[in-house]
Amino acid sequence: MRHLNMDIQKFYETIGVDYNLVLRRLLREHLIDKYLHLFLKDNNFDRLGKALEARDYEEAFKAAHTLKGLSLNLELTPLAEAAAELSDYLRPLTAEALDPDEVEKKYEKVKTEYETIKNLIS
Repeated sequence: MRHLNMDIQKFYETIGVDYNLVLRRLLREHLIDKYLHLFLKDNNFDRLGKALEARDYEEAFKAAHTLKGLSLNLELTPLAEAAAELSDYLRPLTAEALDPDEVEKKYEKVKTEYETIKNLIS
């Protein structure tokens, strides 16, 4: 199993999250490390990008909502909040109700948070 490039506690401090919250939820540091690496193998971030590119807002909503849930389970709060903002905005599921510039802005926030976490983990 690959390990984080940094101490797990330092990783959570870097993203502004209380490590003890994560430890209480997952109980052991090796499990946190394992689940963080499994998180990177999940395809919902890629699925979100492809759905938005195709303007498939229903699929984008599902991917953003799932990404939010996965992030919450690992206490990846900055990403969870960005994904929640996007999924809440996409909830109407109708292209007519959405401002493409606003969708892009919210997606860029998700992308920034995801890439920050990815770079710290890998």
